[in-house]
Amino acid sequence: MRDERGDVRSVTRASGALRFALFVSAALGIALTLSACVTGEVEPVATPTSSRPTPTPTPTPTADPELVPGGTAGQNRPYLEFVVNRLLETTPQPASLAIVDTLVAAGFDRAAMQVTADTTRVGDPADSILFSVLIDGQCLLGQVAQGTLQTELADVLGSGRCLVGRTVSLD
Repeated sequence: MRDERGDVRSVTRASGALRFALFVSAALGIALTLSACVTGEVEPVATPTSSRPTPTPTPTPTADPELVPGGTAGQNRPYLEFVVNRLLETTPQPASLAIVDTLVAAGFDRAAMQVTADTTRVGDPADSILFSVLIDGQCLLGQVAQGTLQTELADVLGSGRCLVGRTVSLD
């Protein structure tokens, strides 16, 4: 092959340099491939284990919550939840007054309670029943719906009550 000037030596030098570069690249590629095969993974070292069994702690039985006379709404919340959940186990859709009677029997003050009706104004069953107990200046609110209970603590309303709207007379 000849270049533009007809000089054979410059083309030969260029092709030789190209062959050398290709040779070096191929050699590096082979070296990297072989080094990957040689290194391999290190096997993990087994850690010694104890031959003695580890004792399993025995859970201490938890006592049922109790009413805290003179306590706050927050202190009495676990007990209220316990009492109402026991009612829901036997009566998933209790009547409004059944909730109140259950709480009174458990030691809560009837005069401090409010509850919504268990039927709508047209006589259909209510989807949920809301109730409250005013304890130590704070409202302990409850909602029973489809056999489940949700509770919350809230501030007393400006009216001095805990629930807004139509409630059932407890007298």
